[in-house]
Amino acid sequence: MKLLLYSGGINSTVALYKFKDVVDCLFIDYGQRSARMQREMAKYHCEKLGKKLIEIHIPSLGKAFYDGLGMRLNEPIVHRNVILLSIALTYAKERKYDEVIFATASEECLFEKDKPLIISTMKRLAEIYGVKLSMPFVNLSKSLLVKMGVKQGIELEKTYSCLLGHKYHCGVCSQCQARKIAFKEAGVRDETVYLR
Repeated sequence: MKLLLYSGGINSTVALYKFKDVVDCLFIDYGQRSARMQREMAKYHCEKLGKKLIEIHIPSLGKAFYDGLGMRLNEPIVHRNVILLSIALTYAKERKYDEVIFATASEECLFEKDKPLIISTMKRLAEIYGVKLSMPFVNLSKSLLVKMGVKQGIELEKTYSCLLGHKYHCGVCSQCQARKIAFKEAGVRDETVYLR
């Protein structure tokens, strides 16, 4: 059985539908502003497909990273993937999952410039654990994932990308901008509700 690190966003939702017969989903609230909306979308798709949604709630983690900085950043932990993948791999090892799926796309993350090095390091950790870490979309663009999602019949408007965590996407943060570009490049109508 495989464990999908699931955020309720486009990438991980496309992965959920692609691997729906062989995955359980792991959602981690690490104190990100968008946790409530991400969880809502993750829960929606898991219930729709009858999939298990495992939830880990550690919101104080994010607070520890931004506390005392004067203002809360949109993403409190720049290298959050180190933490999230470490948790997912450890959970997989302990619960006897043979693989963790991380649905990252090819675009570089604006706030995590050394992502390729982090991913290769996490793959080494996975090898030590005896758990496979797979990234099926690492060489694919987000626009291609949008096309795949449409082809799979996924309600992409029922995914969440915004960093701010409001009910509707803000339309201006880096993740909303990447979302808008992906739909435009895919030639797919974007049904997402944006505040701007």
